[in-house]
Amino acid sequence: MESIRDQLLDCFEKYAEDDTRLVQELNALITQEGNQVISCIFQILTNLDLSPAEAEDHWQKVVDHCHGLSSSLGREVNLRTAVCDYFCSINKSLHNPKIIEIHLFEKTAKSSTFDSLTGLLNRNAFDDALEREISRAKRYDSNLSLLFLDLDGFKQVNDSFGHMAGDEVLKKVAQIIMTEKRSEDIAARYGGEEVAILMPETGKAEGWLLGERVRKRLEEAIITYEDQAIKITLSGGLASYPIDANDGTPLLKNADKAMYRAKSFGKNNISLYSMDKRRNIRIEYSTSVELSEIGFGAKQTINAITKSLSIGGIMLESESPIDVGVKIQMSLAINDANPILVIGNVIRVEKKDSGNYDISIAFSDSDTMLKNEISSYLIN
Repeated sequence: MESIRDQLLDCFEKYAEDDTRLVQELNALITQEGNQVISCIFQILTNLDLSPAEAEDHWQKVVDHCHGLSSSLGREVNLRTAVCDYFCSINKSLHNPKIIEIHLFEKTAKSSTFDSLTGLLNRNAFDDALEREISRAKRYDSNLSLLFLDLDGFKQVNDSFGHMAGDEVLKKVAQIIMTEKRSEDIAARYGGEEVAILMPETGKAEGWLLGERVRKRLEEAIITYEDQAIKITLSGGLASYPIDANDGTPLLKNADKAMYRAKSFGKNNISLYSMDKRRNIRIEYSTSVELSEIGFGAKQTINAITKSLSIGGIMLESESPIDVGVKIQMSLAINDANPILVIGNVIRVEKKDSGNYDISIAFSDSDTMLKNEISSYLIN
């Protein structure tokens, strides 16, 4: 899908000589896509980075200023002139603006801002964006999440299929990310096979869901190069401001640490940074289940009620305790699908004031079908 920025650039080019039509088209796009369009308009015309709320406040003032200038001068003043005068003389965010054709500026900016292979931002541009978004998050007391992704076994792809095949893989990853992310999210090729995604006004749960959508789509994708099929996965780490870090550099470091934790847990998963080492997002999930111990001398089946669910495990409540370390099996129906036989290990048992027991069970890392079912359930 054509990006908002590209649509705006087309509007400015197409209606360069028809300012009335230009404003009409811009307003139509604002109505369709929201105030993020206004932020992009001002970014294109002034290179100022304004939040959607700030941009909305300035937009009507600029339009009114344009009409006022036209009345005062007795001739039509176009939107570009009004924007320049408004931000120089009234708002005073600009002090020494430089006049340049948009297409020339965009060409220069693109070469210094974007990665030529993937079309994502380059590392320098991402570092600037991180500093800017951290400042904005502090100013508006909002969340900011950073997802750090690394392709699993990318070196083997280059060694087996060649570097041009590796380039095709990177382009496919970028395509998936650009399709799944929001327009306000900022994605960059941070290193050779590393991608960083910055998500303004986004908490951990929402950030994890984006990472999981990207991970799942890449896992299911078949990338072809010279009639050869290439399969590859990725691992990711997620950290959020202000819960995990209070500035940009530690936020990036913590997302990187979480990514390496994902690698250590078998790759092809998204891990959360947290001081308590929790790996996955948990959601409320309530249903009745029967637990059966596995092994020699196994006890009878006991009943339990599930409380929360993640890709890595499940928490239940039962009237009967189970010893830590015991292997169990149960049948779970997730996402209205047929029940799946689940095998896991009891990793924590805690007695409640009511006399019941909270029981935490970790799923087997090799249970790919279960993880895919849970992933689909969480995403949808």
